[in-house]
Amino acid sequence: MSLLRSLARRWLFTFNTIRYRVEWPRIEQAMRMTPCRGVIFDGGAGSGEFVRRCLALGFEQAVALEYDEGNYAQLQANAGRLPNVRTMRESLLEIPMPDASVDVVLSTQVLEHITDHEKAASELCRILKPGGYAVITVPRPPEPFPNPEHMREGYTEEQLTALFAPYDMKVLGNDWFLTRDTVDRMMNCARLPLRGMFVPVALVDAETQLTPKERRALRPYGLLAVFQKNA
Repeated sequence: MSLLRSLARRWLFTFNTIRYRVEWPRIEQAMRMTPCRGVIFDGGAGSGEFVRRCLALGFEQAVALEYDEGNYAQLQANAGRLPNVRTMRESLLEIPMPDASVDVVLSTQVLEHITDHEKAASELCRILKPGGYAVITVPRPPEPFPNPEHMREGYTEEQLTALFAPYDMKVLGNDWFLTRDTVDRMMNCARLPLRGMFVPVALVDAETQLTPKERRALRPYGLLAVFQKNA
């Protein structure tokens, strides 16, 4: 049964599987700009899927923070037993870690949920070593559908850069995902019986083969930024 669930998560459409398919390659490519070693911190780690994938890139240790109780239970089940993963159910506004204690910070689709996003950004930067890297993903406005859990629609490239600039961070580059064509296919699938869970996720992906410039031109809903902390 676990094998069937694993195959379904990989090959069939859900809002998570399409995110893994189109967002993870952007994160993986961004991680190649970092040393991919030492300690990585995932702020708002969800189920722990991206933590496990980052460890496969070469990081020796990971710290995964998740505040939501349900998500934290999944995080514990998926990554909590790994010897090189430390999990914590804490707030991104008060990370219980020393200054300059991690080599890379990752935060995916989290900041838009937090009212005091300046405080969250400052905490991510506080625990990052000088010269370290931050890989951040957020929605990019306008929202294609209402999301009452979001405190804001998202961030433009300029707004995300400005959010991190006061904390000694310089932006190294951007990438984009969840093009409007992909989002439209997602919404069409969601209207099908079982919310389209029988649809191969590859059929929902309208962007994997596109260049960053092409994705940027197709009204992307997802934005990635890579930052480096001044040494």
